[in-house]
Parts: sequence; C-alpha cells; structure tokens
Amino acid sequence: MAEPLPDALDARWKARLGGAPLSAPEARAFAAFALERVSRTFALNIRVLPEPLRDQVLHAYLYCRMADTIEDDASLPAAEKSALLHAFAALFDHDLPVHLHDACVKAFPSLLPEGWRAADDWEKVLLARAPIVLAAFPRFPLEARRALGACVRAMCDGMGGFALRQERLARASAAARPALIETVADLDRYCWFVAGTVGVMLRELFVAHARIPAARAARMSRFDVSFGNGLQLVNILKDLADDRARGVSWLPGSLLAAEGLTAEDFGRPDASAHTRAAVRRVHATLFAKALGHLEEALEYTLAIPRWGRGSRRLRLFCLWPLLMAAETLALLAENAGEVAGAGGARLKITRARVARIVRTTFCLWWSERWLRAEFGRSARRIRLALHDAHPGHTFGTP
Repeated sequence: MAEPLPDALDARWKARLGGAPLSAPEARAFAAFALERVSRTFALNIRVLPEPLRDQVLHAYLYCRMADTIEDDASLPAAEKSALLHAFAALFDHDLPVHLHDACVKAFPSLLPEGWRAADDWEKVLLARAPIVLAAFPRFPLEARRALGACVRAMCDGMGGFALRQERLARASAAARPALIETVADLDRYCWFVAGTVGVMLRELFVAHARIPAARAARMSRFDVSFGNGLQLVNILKDLADDRARGVSWLPGSLLAAEGLTAEDFGRPDASAHTRAAVRRVHATLFAKALGHLEEALEYTLAIPRWGRGSRRLRLFCLWPLLMAAETLALLAENAGEVAGAGGARLKITRARVARIVRTTFCLWWSERWLRAEFGRSARRIRLALHDAHPGHTFGTP
C-alpha cells in the first residue's frame, strides 16, 4: 500500500490529536512524525542509531527544538520568552516524582500564548502538545534523564539570558548600542548553550548505551563541546545572509571594530574593494575557528571504539553531519566573496556529494586512516582558501 501524501498525514495527525488521548505507541509514532516535519535531515540521520538510544535522541532533539521555537519567536517579549523557557526547563528535573512531573507537563501548554495553542505549524503544535512528547521522559533510564535534563536546562537558561540581552540592546540608542555578540568568546558561549550542550549530552548517552571504556569516554569528553559548537558555527556561517535579512548579526563586534567595519558593511552592493577585503578577513577568522572545532569533532568521533555495542551506528551518526559540515565550510571558504557580497548567497553542497559521504562511510567507518584522509581533503581546501583571503595569518599547513 502506498504511503499517504504529506498533506494527508498532516491532516490525519491533527485530527487524531483532537481526539482521545494517545496510547504510548501512538505517542512514539507521533514523535517520529513530528521530527520529520521539523527536521527532515535529522530525521534521516537518526535512523542509523540503535534502539533504545534512537528513541532517547529523537525525543532529546524534539525537546531542544521546542526550546529553540520559543527563543526564535520574534513576537514574544523577552521577559515572557525568558519566563516560558524557565518553565519549560523545569519540566526536565530528573528527580521530580512522576506524578508531579505529569502535573507540571499537563499545565505547561496553558502558559503558551493563546495563538500558539491553535497554530498549524508543527514547531508550535509540538509545544501545544507537550504532554504527548514529554510523557517519554520519566520512562527513560536515570542516566538518560540526567543527560537530557542537563542539556535542555542549560540550553533554556542560555537562551533566556540571550533574549533579555537582545531586548536591552534594542532599547539602546544606535550610537551607543554594542554588538549582540561582542567577542569570539561570546560567539563560542552562544554556540555552547545551543549546541555544545548537545555534544555533551550525546557523549553521555553514547557512553551509557555502548558501555564505552573510561579511557575512551575521557577522550570524548575533551572534545564533546567542539562537536556541537563546530556544527553550529558552520550553520551560522552558512546562514549569514538569511540572518542579516531578519536583522540579526552573529559577527563578533571586536572583529568588526579591528577591521573598521560595522555589521551593515556585510552584503552592501556598493562596498569598496577595501571593505570587501576586510569582510573576507573577518569571515576567514571565523572559518578558521569553525575548522578548529570540526577538527576536535573528528577526534570526538574517532574516540568511539571501532568494535563494540553499536559502534558502527554511533560513528555513522557523528560522521555524516561532521563530514558534510567540513564540505560546507570548504565551499563557504572558497566562495567567501559570494558569502560576503550583495548577492547574499546561501551555498549548499550537492546531493551527489552527500550521497558519496553516506555511501563511503558505510563501508569505511572503521578506518581511522581513511576518515582522517577524507576529512583532511576538506580541511586542506579550507586552509588554502583562508591563506588566499588572509595571507598574513597562519591557519596551518594547506
């Protein structure tokens, strides 16, 4: 029998959500369906994980996406956004008795803006139906609850503080307004609470599921933050034009000031050659930062034992986004003029390249030599491009 069309599935689930409470199997099916709607890429990637880890990571992603939906809403005042994130974070106290957790979860949708509770987009449907996807949390093993809870609470705390800072900056005069992100360290901190926390959580879930030896786990813990930060920073660099269009800049103010630039100099159609060269140097500095994180993310992935419980699946889950991020960063670095220019280009690697990464890693996931060589090809392209953009800097041997 043919699968229902996406629109038919949407209608079917929305009708079902309006009926009797979902059974536990239906709630899990809804979580998998919702993941397809909010992130098709991650929904494909997660299929490689073994159970019960897959179910834990699936729900963890949805919880993080729910927090992200609150943070991203431009119409919500910062104080309300911060309070809502705080209330959401409180649902992830792993020490809370099940009956109290259920009561808090049941009450959470009433805290949402009224329009959200009747919204059609799946990000807000997830929040309005929080009791369905949060019902799984108390049933997870203690180690998983601790890892998921710590991740979501740190993420919500950081997002809430960032929202309040955004509002304070918006009230300041343009002349006295500091940058949203003042230093490269501030950018790393932002990446930490939206993605580095996920790297830590995944490491804890992997160690518990695969019973990874202490020495390997310790090595992973050295690089887990970079695994999340690197992927997030590549996404930020890839989406600069989109963010600029909605009035947000993640470019550190100190980097701009050192080059005599402002955020408005990025993407200007009438920018001088001098300004465009300065813009490329700022990008080069951030590309180098991202590359450093991705190099540590590779070490994180290679620390997963080659032979063990689910090792192949765990490595593949990490390798696919890592190698795709490295390819994306190489493409951005080689086309820095387009990224910096007026066209607002949003560059993506080809489907053929994605297919090659998936196909070859399926065969060679176990080979550290091959994986380092594969990553190294992208890294060399990045370094060559960085040397061209910023000849006076050392970015490593191209």
